[in-house]
Amino acid sequence: MATVTAQAWPFLVARGRRAGYRTLLMPQPFLAEGDAALLENNVQPSGVPDRPEVLNLTTRMGRAISVVHATHRLTAADLGQADDPKDEHGRPLQLLYGYVRPRGARVEPDPADLRTARATALEVYRRFLDDEANFTTGAGQPFPLRTSLRTPGESRPAPGAAPRWRPSLPVVLAATLALLCIVFLLLTLTILGDTPAPPKPGYVIGADTTHCPTPTPRGSPFTAG
Repeated sequence: MATVTAQAWPFLVARGRRAGYRTLLMPQPFLAEGDAALLENNVQPSGVPDRPEVLNLTTRMGRAISVVHATHRLTAADLGQADDPKDEHGRPLQLLYGYVRPRGARVEPDPADLRTARATALEVYRRFLDDEANFTTGAGQPFPLRTSLRTPGESRPAPGAAPRWRPSLPVVLAATLALLCIVFLLLTLTILGDTPAPPKPGYVIGADTTHCPTPTPRGSPFTAG
């Protein structure tokens, strides 16, 4: 199957120094469809910083999407300040960021795509910290994916791996027929082996032969008269 070049939309879910978690940047199509809480309700923090994970979801309008997300712990360098940022309770701040793309076959996310999403998320988050109370969720604009998407059902072999052989239908049918013949032959031999052999002609099991005359063969040279 052919690969297709797709677009992705960045997103950001985060909390501020005082405000709780909320969607700060949402893919523009979702905002237009009134599905602004989709990512906020499904994306969860990861224990490994900036490691991408893939989540498959379906929007309210039936759109099949893949959400590539990661968790980034904010540093002083991210915000251009002396100390790492924390909330009003002294807890470190983190971003749940990433991008949304059309669902396709599973493909490892390109680090460059994730860096693009993180750079956009940091820009939005800085504006959010300037006025948490009045900040309005922004609409994420699309960017071209570095990773091409394969249509469902297409597989990509490992580099240097030999092509995987798949038997054709005639081969499968011939192998099945041969197996059935072997099974039939084994069953026939089993049945024949359990059948008792018939008695020899002229001998009856359990019969009294005391008074039986001895038969004289016809035409024998020893017949009297």
